[in-house]
Amino acid sequence: MATYYGQVKGNRDTTATRTGSKNSGIKASVQSYNGSIIVSLYNGKCEIEISKESSFYGEKVFSGTIQELEKVLTGGK
Repeated sequence: MATYYGQVKGNRDTTATRTGSKNSGIKASVQSYNGSIIVSLYNGKCEIEISKESSFYGEKVFSGTIQELEKVLTGGK
């Protein structure tokens, strides 16, 4: 059974999906010529990386729970 579930939509009508287990987690990278945003979920944690290139790996800018990320992004509201 999947612990994590991801979706991506682009030029096609069909939304693509990927699942991740408790052991594997799930990682996604959204890329452009200007850089990449990489998000990982595993063990109840969320990690965000940024790359100045089109990449699946980058510099870690956040590590914590989804609730902690929400507090950072909303200023604790």
